[in-house]
Amino acid sequence: MWTFHISARPLRRASRVQATSVPLCLVVALAGCSPKARSFQGSGGAGAGGDGDQGVGAGDPGGGWDGEAPACAAETQATDCDDDNPCTADACTAGACVNVPLDGVPALPSGQIAGDCQILTCAAGQPYPAPDDADAEDDGDPCTSDGCRRGVATHVVAAGSPCGQGRVCDAAGACRGANGRACGGPRDCASGKCVDGVCCDTACHETCMACNVERSVGTCSPLGPGVEDEPGCALDDKVCDGAGACKLAPGRRCHRHESCASGVCRGSGRCGEFPEE
Repeated sequence: MWTFHISARPLRRASRVQATSVPLCLVVALAGCSPKARSFQGSGGAGAGGDGDQGVGAGDPGGGWDGEAPACAAETQATDCDDDNPCTADACTAGACVNVPLDGVPALPSGQIAGDCQILTCAAGQPYPAPDDADAEDDGDPCTSDGCRRGVATHVVAAGSPCGQGRVCDAAGACRGANGRACGGPRDCASGKCVDGVCCDTACHETCMACNVERSVGTCSPLGPGVEDEPGCALDDKVCDGAGACKLAPGRRCHRHESCASGVCRGSGRCGEFPEE
């Protein structure tokens, strides 16, 4: 609770008066006190302005307040006057506790719950919840994106988000191997595809394509020119052309350039060699 230390001075009067109510606006201006705010009554002790006067005086400990206000000391008002209500401003004045209702403002921090997608707002000293979509809770799961929607917590799977070294989140929110990471089976990979001993972005089952090609490990890529790819492109007369196709090997008979892996069909009717890099 907020606490306030208010120094109460004896009231001096020139004449005798009847018992009266003193609004707590004199106690806590922050509370936005209105005529409906609580007040405390004089208890009839001897006032500073006369003997036996009614009202709040030097001998008055704060009077009866909605009955009997708790006694308090300025030094310990934080505990003496705490009413466990996050929508009151608590203070000690003239030895008695006062708890001013707050209105139209957020409840004190002690009443708020972090990460519940709600904010407590005070109305006539009572807390009322309202949606607060900025008050999201971190659920500690690296594979979810945490937020609030109309006051309700949401935890959406963040597929592809990093969740550790060489690991990413899969579509189900599990942390598995990223593309290019060594694997022993599909369950090891966020993509669900373990090809050529590594997690791969596709099934990569086409001839002359692989997922462990140097400089592109984890991405299905064409095998280099002249490379054999068993079983479909491993015969003596065919090799990969470096663009993902299986064609005639150098020296094999040809009729057009497109038939040769090297892209050259010589006048002799034979495929030419690959150009030197």
